[in-house]
Amino acid sequence: MKRILTIMMLCASGLPGFTAEVKQATPESVKALTKRVADWQIRTFEDSGKYRGLSGKRMEAVRKGGKTPAKHHDLTWHMGALYAGMDKWRKIADNPAKYTDWLKMIGNRNSWKLHKRPYHADDHTVGQFYLSLYEETKDPKMLKPTQERFDWILANPKTGSLKWGGYGKDKHSTDCHYRWGWCDALFMAPPVWARLSKVTGQKKYLDFMDQEYHATYDLLWDKKDHLFWRDSSFFPKREKNGRNLYWARGNGWVFGGLALMIPDLPKNWEGRTFYVNLYKQMAESLKKCQRQDGTWSMGLLGGVEGYPTRETSGTSFYTFGLAWGVNNGLLDRAAFEPAVLKAWNALADCVTEEGLLGYVQPVGAAPGDSYADKTEVYGIGAFLAAGTEVYKLTRALPATQ
Repeated sequence: MKRILTIMMLCASGLPGFTAEVKQATPESVKALTKRVADWQIRTFEDSGKYRGLSGKRMEAVRKGGKTPAKHHDLTWHMGALYAGMDKWRKIADNPAKYTDWLKMIGNRNSWKLHKRPYHADDHTVGQFYLSLYEETKDPKMLKPTQERFDWILANPKTGSLKWGGYGKDKHSTDCHYRWGWCDALFMAPPVWARLSKVTGQKKYLDFMDQEYHATYDLLWDKKDHLFWRDSSFFPKREKNGRNLYWARGNGWVFGGLALMIPDLPKNWEGRTFYVNLYKQMAESLKKCQRQDGTWSMGLLGGVEGYPTRETSGTSFYTFGLAWGVNNGLLDRAAFEPAVLKAWNALADCVTEEGLLGYVQPVGAAPGDSYADKTEVYGIGAFLAAGTEVYKLTRALPATQ
């Protein structure tokens, strides 16, 4: 009989215990849903601010008629994550030119530049899709600004502490913002450095990436739980149940970043094993803390009790990363495929008929809020990457069992 995946889903309010209809993941259904979300995002892109959620009282004020949030600048990290997912999706889409042309439009209207801050990892994120397109077209304008920025960094490196200096008057007390002093940065910058090394053939970019990645790993990796602290200020923070507080999207940034970067690492490079092993360790930890409804709690070890509302950005990154690992033989299919499909069904239940992915936690640096009718471009980017890999996974499934 056909493969049927039965899961317990949350109702729209996010309360546990609601049984949704039985759903079946097929290549056709996965591709159709991913297309719906991609097309909705392109259609609403220039007006995307009104679909953004905010945290707490700020969201209440908007709902009462307050000012609608602004659209993010084209070159911010929020958008960079969207473009990374769109870049994955276009490669399996039935009409790839539509999505490729849209990405080229974004690049052209911004002269293929990185964002403003020279050192900040967030402002390097858009380089991921620039270099992906450069790899196909060999158009030098897609490469030059990123390479020039990174060459400048190599000539003017920061070497100070990665320990968190915070904001305001303490912002410049360390180099945490100029190096990769928070785990999110491991999605934003390292894949760009690794891809630049690949497309130019220059190992200096790979060596820098490896050096800086290890510095972040040494500070923020927990050797017992095999998860990343968001930054050093989180070391004393705990969940209500006493467990360590590991932010879901923060670890999602790391895990998704590894899935994006490992394919660009040279097969014969001695440093590759570190990243593959790190990926596998995280996958095992993430599998253990997946919720019954298929999602992950905003604080990974806080459980449903600590986080009754579901969240889709972290879940999308994990779905992408785990599906990629199964598809590429890094993870055992029998052990991880059920977790991927369960997560995909949970995500599918959070997409509206129009194509809006709901329950994306607003911009933040720790667990927070999520809303059924609000989204964020980075969550959609993660979803598009997830849909791309789940599509590949379902194509490899046997038709009967």
